[in-house]
Amino acid sequence: MATIAKNKLTLFYVLIAVTFLYSLPAMVSVVLNILEGGFGQLDRNLPMFWGGEPVNATQMAALFIFNMCIPALLFSAYKAIPKYLLIVLSVVFVVSLLCVLRLGSRTQLAIFMLSLIISLVVAIPKRSFKENSVTFTVFAILLGIVATQVSLDLDSDILATFASRMEDDGAADIASGGGRTKLWMKSIDNMFEKPFGWDLEEFGYSHNLWLDALRVGGFIPFVILILYSLRFINLIYNIFFSKKIDMSFQILCLTYTLGFFSLFMVEPGIDGTFTLFILFCLFVGLVRQHYLSVTTSNTSIINNN
Repeated sequence: MATIAKNKLTLFYVLIAVTFLYSLPAMVSVVLNILEGGFGQLDRNLPMFWGGEPVNATQMAALFIFNMCIPALLFSAYKAIPKYLLIVLSVVFVVSLLCVLRLGSRTQLAIFMLSLIISLVVAIPKRSFKENSVTFTVFAILLGIVATQVSLDLDSDILATFASRMEDDGAADIASGGGRTKLWMKSIDNMFEKPFGWDLEEFGYSHNLWLDALRVGGFIPFVILILYSLRFINLIYNIFFSKKIDMSFQILCLTYTLGFFSLFMVEPGIDGTFTLFILFCLFVGLVRQHYLSVTTSNTSIINNN
């Protein structure tokens, strides 16, 4: 059992390290842009620091999805994480949040809020009254600091890009996912009319991992990817309801899954964020292996007894 606990903590650290490295190029690029021109710049497409070519703001922001889950992870596993690492991860989150505000990404802010809510819903019933009291006291202090020290007015420089985007897009655009729902409907129509796929020039990307797979490869790859995704969701379901899996690992799986699927629902996936899809496959393999090692080990112990 000690070996399993050690392996779980190692896997926890590995996933955090890999996802941090995934975000590092974007973080450096956006920070350099902020230092150069501040938050008042309205151009959301920023260059990567090593090439200079502008990168679409949505693609740049996608690199921060796991950093937006850091508060949820810290809340669930702060006892197991060394204090120096708590400080490092907190700094990484604050810097990432500033970068997301500079990019004006609604998706990343939604991931931050939803992942935090998930961690609270999962953890609160499993913790003592004292632990929950400490948690909410810390939250209250942090909210007080933010409310008194940070200007949340949409006219402030720090929210300039975000406010400009909200004004430009409007409520109708937000409700339609930036026009993506029309693309999804066209793709679903094409699933029956053109089951072997269609050209990108017809109406561009579908902005959905599964529908873009349908566009490129046709109906069979689309079904295979759907089945792969459903099997993974079933794995996360089993992890969430397993009493053998540590709560911190459950929350990591839930919040990272939220991050992956939030992007896959609105981005081309393999076409647009291929590295993220590869990272998703790595995540699926690591999580599945850990789940099997825990459940198999417990079964072996029972049989031996």
